[in-house]
Amino acid sequence: MISLSLKKIAKITNGKLYGSNLVINKIVIDTKQVVPGCLFIVLIGKKFDAHNFIENAIIKGCAAIIMQKNIKCCISYIIVKNTSIALGDIASWIRQSTNAKILAITGSCGKSSVKEMTSSILKQDGNTISTIGNFNNHIGVPITLLQLTKKHKYGVIELGANQPGEIFYSSKISRPEVVLINNIYYAHLEGFKSLLGVSKAKSEIFSGLKSNGIIIINLDSHHLSQWKKNISQKDIIYFSIKKKNRAIFFLVTLKFTYMVHLLQYIPRREK
Repeated sequence: MISLSLKKIAKITNGKLYGSNLVINKIVIDTKQVVPGCLFIVLIGKKFDAHNFIENAIIKGCAAIIMQKNIKCCISYIIVKNTSIALGDIASWIRQSTNAKILAITGSCGKSSVKEMTSSILKQDGNTISTIGNFNNHIGVPITLLQLTKKHKYGVIELGANQPGEIFYSSKISRPEVVLINNIYYAHLEGFKSLLGVSKAKSEIFSGLKSNGIIIINLDSHHLSQWKKNISQKDIIYFSIKKKNRAIFFLVTLKFTYMVHLLQYIPRREK
């Protein structure tokens, strides 16, 4: 990640710093990943509260902590309103501080395979980061973006969700130059209620797309008409298996090789 001072981090997160203004080179959210000198962000979930593990993080050598509760520590710490949002704010700042071109991928199925294939191809052209495993939610996406440095040329970010609003948030943080909706099928219906709900959730990926960005859509997707009114002014590339006569048809390798050229082309089109 890009080195940041605690004073800068406090400003990014609208937090209040207590203690020394240290320089941070690593951020973690799990005490198992704590190393000497890192910043530990204390998250709160439905079934856990990492404030209970602050002492353990300090014993392991973390240099500073971001937390919601005003717990006095023997090391530097920052108090924020919401640690999860603070994580996203830091990731967003780092993403905007690099020149890496981001390709965001979502879909009901196959997105991890698409992510791996795309990342493998882009790595042939320059330093590339990609989502680790299935870290594709509102916590995993920021964790991936924190890896970015000035040396990275590309980032392949998988955006997943179990409920409405998650992809909207992740896309806003990622600010992609290219977005791909791989497909829309019946998945996570408990969170989205219907296939139309799934379709609307996946379309949230458009929210963070840069003004001169490119959209790649599977023309075979359900409820495609729901998206068209919101993306009519964007550059769109369609691919299809069932509707070859109505779409640009890519073989798998050709499709993702073409993405490389799209990403290289974008800088020359910026206003």
